[in-house]
Amino acid sequence: MHLLKTPIRRAKSSDARGIAKVHVAAWKAAYRGLLPDNTLDQLSVDDSEARWKERLAGAWGKILVAEQKDRIIGFAACGASRDEDLDKVGELYVIYVHPEEWRKGYGATLIGEAMKHLREAGFEEVVLWVLRGNQQAIRFYEAAGFVADGASKVKQRTDGTELPVIRYRQSLG
Repeated sequence: MHLLKTPIRRAKSSDARGIAKVHVAAWKAAYRGLLPDNTLDQLSVDDSEARWKERLAGAWGKILVAEQKDRIIGFAACGASRDEDLDKVGELYVIYVHPEEWRKGYGATLIGEAMKHLREAGFEEVVLWVLRGNQQAIRFYEAAGFVADGASKVKQRTDGTELPVIRYRQSLG
């Protein structure tokens, strides 16, 4: 994977809007054809910003941002796994890069920093969940060394949209 020398830092509360812009743009680009159009068309930067303000104010793991020319172009969040069948395993909760910046190495840099944090926190393995059928993300995670571990589930969004996801895993050793 190609790593860039891009400034990666811990997110601040003032980053919520920048994170929300990346989050909405990435969802609309990555999930078109995988999720209903109306779900994607209704995504709002304002709504996403409100959720990110809550996450940044709370204890939602470590949230990292990548910047380019004082603009957030990607982010990742990680912490302890939320899966009941796992113990002492880290999780990459989210990782998104603005579609204009895809395939430039920012995602690889972010995932590397997140995994470094999880390793330093004492986790020996990391998991992540990816939307079934999202081949671009699956190729990215596999290139980073993740493998599907056979677990799957269906997450439910507040709007009722179902998100079928599969779990990937990697050793941090």
